[in-house]
Amino acid sequence: MAEDVGLQADVTLSGSIRPRTLHLKMLRKQWQIITLQVIATVALIGMYLEVVSTYVVGSIDHTMLFDTIEILIGDQLPIGDWLTGEGRTGLARFFVPLVLGLALGGGMALLAFQTPAVQQRVKLGFIISLIVVLVGQLLFSWLTGMLFSFDLRLPNSSELSTLEWPLLMILSLMILFLYLLPVIMGVRGIWGLSRRSIAWAIGFTLLFLGIHAILAFPLINGQLGGYGDSVSVIGAQFSEPTVGILGLMLVTKEQFALIMIAILIMVFQESSYGVIRYLEYAYRLPESCKRDPEYVRQMDNVLNTHLKHTFGFLGLTGIATMVALGFHSVLLGVVKDSTGSQWAGQISESIELSLTYGLVISAAMFLSIMALLRFFVPWERIWGLIYARRAQDATPQSKEVVDI
Repeated sequence: MAEDVGLQADVTLSGSIRPRTLHLKMLRKQWQIITLQVIATVALIGMYLEVVSTYVVGSIDHTMLFDTIEILIGDQLPIGDWLTGEGRTGLARFFVPLVLGLALGGGMALLAFQTPAVQQRVKLGFIISLIVVLVGQLLFSWLTGMLFSFDLRLPNSSELSTLEWPLLMILSLMILFLYLLPVIMGVRGIWGLSRRSIAWAIGFTLLFLGIHAILAFPLINGQLGGYGDSVSVIGAQFSEPTVGILGLMLVTKEQFALIMIAILIMVFQESSYGVIRYLEYAYRLPESCKRDPEYVRQMDNVLNTHLKHTFGFLGLTGIATMVALGFHSVLLGVVKDSTGSQWAGQISESIELSLTYGLVISAAMFLSIMALLRFFVPWERIWGLIYARRAQDATPQSKEVVDI
């Protein structure tokens, strides 16, 4: 088998058309791989902006921290307002920093594919540049001052004041990059094929959400005093649902934001990890299998299936979550439309269904009913018939291609 594949590859290489193989240099340029990376990047940006718009903007964003620092030091920070977004409103504060984070993460991903010697030179150049920016002006003014005055002394106050600008600049950039850490590490993980960076991006986002949930807890939030007022709190009682499907309102705007964050995290995770997983599989294949057209065809099928499932199953997950949270509205709507009784409307206005534990009960009821349907609806047989139908539709096409 290996010899046949090798002969076929040699014959094809002698022609004008270059054969498709599963070598990494060629596979990384395949449109399915690039599409998965683009989807992961878009999901990362959407996740970050959704988290920022829900919890950070106007509450604990970086511009408010910069304003506090400027009040403490009594002076303006050296970093420009156009870079930090200071003076803008809403999400506009994060547009320029977001571009900066994407560029930095892309540069780190590009550096990861360079040779170790190039990486060492870049890191050494960065360290030397940081030292020069930090203490270069101090050393120059201090040494030249001693040289022209022939006096061996310590740096005076005017020379030490030259450290103020670089220290404040480094502090400002560190604060800005701390807010952009999920974007920087996420882009580095997607395009640099780093599982650790992807885990950092997801872990930091979940850590922020967890800490925010603790600080927003009424008992703890009340102990924070004035600082607790700046934390964006989603109340235990939700308002009337305004988002739904097919004209049926299921969830509120706040609940929909949380669902979007969860879905975008899953899309980012599945797409980015999927690229790394498929490339690792292709890398570990024997050389003969990488040139085998059958393996190339199987890889195409796997990548196409992954793309379909990314939109299909995760979209159904979001819809199922919305239905689960608003399941009591669905049940009460069905009862009200079928019986016309007044008790359905009275129950829908009860405060218990508007509280958090009421949503949990509704979701548990939805999951219980769906679990019971498994004993009445043969889902495995239905999916089997669908896949068999698709296989039958694809078989005549493949035969026609072979005949041609």
